[in-house]
Amino acid sequence: MNLIELKPVGKIILNEKTPDRELRFEHYLIPYYQRGYRWDVEHVSALLDDIHNFMQTDEKKYCLQPIVVVPAIDKNGFNIWEVIDGQQRLITMNIIFNYLKRPRYTIIFEKRGKSTEFLENLSPATYNDKSPDFHYMSQAYRVVKEWFEDKTKNDVGYIDEFNSTLTKRVEIIWYQIEELKGVEDLDEVESKKIDIFNRLNIGKIPLTDAELIRALLLSKIKFGLSDREAILRQAEISNDWHRMEMELRNEEFWYFINNKPLDETSSTIEFIFKLIAKDNTKKYSTYLWFEKQIKSESPDVEKANAIKLWNQTKEHFSKLKYWFENDFLYHHLGFILALDDNPVKAIRKIIDNSNCSKTKFKEYAFGEAKAKVSNIDLNHLSYDSGKEDLRKIFLLHNIVTSTTSITSQKNRFPFNLYKGIDNNGGWSIEHIHAQESKQMKDQKAIRKWLEDTFEAIKDIKKIDFESEEPRNQEQDSHELNEEYKTRISDLLSQDRIDEDLFNQLKNDLILLFDSGSVHILDNLALLSAKNNSSLNNSIFPVKRNKILQLEKNGEYIPLTTKNVFLKYYTDSDLQPYYWSKTDKKNYYRDIDEKLKPYLKSDSK
Repeated sequence: MNLIELKPVGKIILNEKTPDRELRFEHYLIPYYQRGYRWDVEHVSALLDDIHNFMQTDEKKYCLQPIVVVPAIDKNGFNIWEVIDGQQRLITMNIIFNYLKRPRYTIIFEKRGKSTEFLENLSPATYNDKSPDFHYMSQAYRVVKEWFEDKTKNDVGYIDEFNSTLTKRVEIIWYQIEELKGVEDLDEVESKKIDIFNRLNIGKIPLTDAELIRALLLSKIKFGLSDREAILRQAEISNDWHRMEMELRNEEFWYFINNKPLDETSSTIEFIFKLIAKDNTKKYSTYLWFEKQIKSESPDVEKANAIKLWNQTKEHFSKLKYWFENDFLYHHLGFILALDDNPVKAIRKIIDNSNCSKTKFKEYAFGEAKAKVSNIDLNHLSYDSGKEDLRKIFLLHNIVTSTTSITSQKNRFPFNLYKGIDNNGGWSIEHIHAQESKQMKDQKAIRKWLEDTFEAIKDIKKIDFESEEPRNQEQDSHELNEEYKTRISDLLSQDRIDEDLFNQLKNDLILLFDSGSVHILDNLALLSAKNNSSLNNSIFPVKRNKILQLEKNGEYIPLTTKNVFLKYYTDSDLQPYYWSKTDKKNYYRDIDEKLKPYLKSDSK
């Protein structure tokens, strides 16, 4: 099992287990397969600035990123640490201690003896650019020298304070690879070390909080166990770990509780660790919280603390899984979490309120979902003044519609598809029937609009306007449509389409298909911003055709949006190309009736 702990920087220079060499300091080997030292001015300055800024705070500890090492034996039989990850920080700190004339560890470059000697004797007198190692080490020393000269202009005690802070209050995450012990095949050992190095360096995949916590838990829980018992315990934890990791990688499960794209997540179980940790605002702060909770002078207490945290991890996972599998909780908690920018904080609150009966918890979930929309009055929603409230209403309407639709399949709202859109351009509010818009001038866009519109209306013979919708035109609907088809054809025949004639035609068609009140709830629906942009300025029959084609192409169209363009909300309708007042009335009524349990009692 690998070992992990926090070590003050001073302890990686000298500690109670440091071999009794001539000049008794720790030795670190940079293996041949690693590239040389390459930290630039910005990297060195950033490390110095970070430590200086920490010195100005009241915080007790500051943590650097992990150092990954493998224990080895040097030619003299002494312990030496082979550095798998972290050589850039180790070398930079060595240069700092060199300039400060303070005790420092030794760094040895395997098969690059000149670099070892150059680093050991580095000073302004030895600056050199003959090799990349020499160049970057010289540059780093120059940066360190200038930085400290600036800081000590008016403070003779600064160097002592800085050195004391760096060696006693600055800590590193010490990750010691022990899994290679007992492997007798030297080629296999070397291969595994290179694999670890490649993952951490060439692949640019650093150690995650989850990996660090795993090593921490395993190293503490094994205390007091025989080798056989330790192996069995490790296998048990590994199996549970793998099961949780894989189940959380189910997209439906992941996006139910999380907004972050799954493909950006190297470890899904880390999400649960963040739920448990009280502070996870900085890199590795989740691991550091776990380490702090476990740490004790007694190994038995550390073991008990580690077991308690691991059991808490499994309990949190079980709660999340139960919520996911229960349809009522899935939809109500999913709605709450979909609206929250900080799902970790939101889930913590839900967990805090979950220690009650199942009935009480369902009442809580319903109440929290209701609280998200209860102050919204459908009568006063409009495109111009309430886009956030509109989005809440449309999301909840889709969720409730999903749960009440009559189908042979399980009715569950697809939060994974919904959040997939959120992470890829986002959602927008679409006008079901187009609003009058600014003039179009782009010739390509104009021609496309005309082609799509002609395709949508070419087979329309008649528009049956509802009796309560008087039209100003004297011609009957058939004649109007023939006239529009002719006007479209004439414009399409032009090499360069007359913009004024086109925009007049566009506005005439929008008015023809208009049934009034374009900016209120009954003429609005939810659609991805990407798809919405392709439908702008289109009349209803064009949008209908495009929506149906988008779904055929595998695009996610929210259920209620699809229902709108399928004319689902009107039982008997012979005009699929016209969004009538009856359609609007029925659509609004469906929203009102389905969401009545969640909204103000006076919504009508």
